[in-house]
Amino acid sequence: MVSSSSSLLLFLFHFLIFFSSSNSLPDSVADSPTQPSNGTTVYELLPKYGLPSGLLPDSVTSYSLSDSGDFVVELQKPCYLQFEYLVYYDRRITGTLMYGGIKNLKGIEVKKFFLWLNVDEIMVDLPPSDFIYFHVGWITKKLDISQFRRVRSCGDGVCMSVLQVPEGNSMSILQVPAQTRKIPMLFAE
Repeated sequence: MVSSSSSLLLFLFHFLIFFSSSNSLPDSVADSPTQPSNGTTVYELLPKYGLPSGLLPDSVTSYSLSDSGDFVVELQKPCYLQFEYLVYYDRRITGTLMYGGIKNLKGIEVKKFFLWLNVDEIMVDLPPSDFIYFHVGWITKKLDISQFRRVRSCGDGVCMSVLQVPEGNSMSILQVPAQTRKIPMLFAE
């Protein structure tokens, strides 16, 4: 059960967020990476909502959060991160932040087999456990939350792999992840 002092702190936090964020950020705020006028980074904000700070890459340039929980996160450029699955982050990520999760998520995709699928929701257990849940359409994937605790650097989607050839020589292979927009064309051919 939540104590009255915890409820008061949560109310004050939302009150501060409401008065410190707006739809149009001043140039000085937009230019300072990840910090709105209250000085809180997006990486500090996520744990206040029960989420791990490593959900987003280290390339966040700005974010805004409304009193209703709607948010916009801007990255320097689209990029990829490797967790248990390869994850694609669009330059602009939107959704609704609430305690224990994100709903109406746009701008994050996960690669499953050869397909890129939109992540619709991200949820954690309340009370907190060692798991985080990604909702992709009607599929829910339970993952170990520890891989999302650390903020990571984002890649541009080209990764170098080394293939060992039986004779002991090695050969480099470039791997470029396909994007979702190209999948319908493959099915039409």
